[in-house]
Amino acid sequence: MAGAAITAETMGEALAAIMAWRVNPDVAPACPLCGAAGLGISDHSARPHAEWYRLVCAACGLDQMLAVPLGARVPGSEG
Repeated sequence: MAGAAITAETMGEALAAIMAWRVNPDVAPACPLCGAAGLGISDHSARPHAEWYRLVCAACGLDQMLAVPLGARVPGSEG
């Protein structure tokens, strides 16, 4: 299944996999497309503007960068 890609329909599963990986980076989550164990995730973020993650799955061929925009800081909200 070369050319596998995250779509609007699978974005929720991809974000859940990233969250699980951030909580426990020693345990690779399942692929959001094919369900295979061992999804590779690496953080390529450009904080404070956006989080960027690369998701790679050897089973289905997924190799995609996902951007997660970060909300703008609101002046006066730091306190």
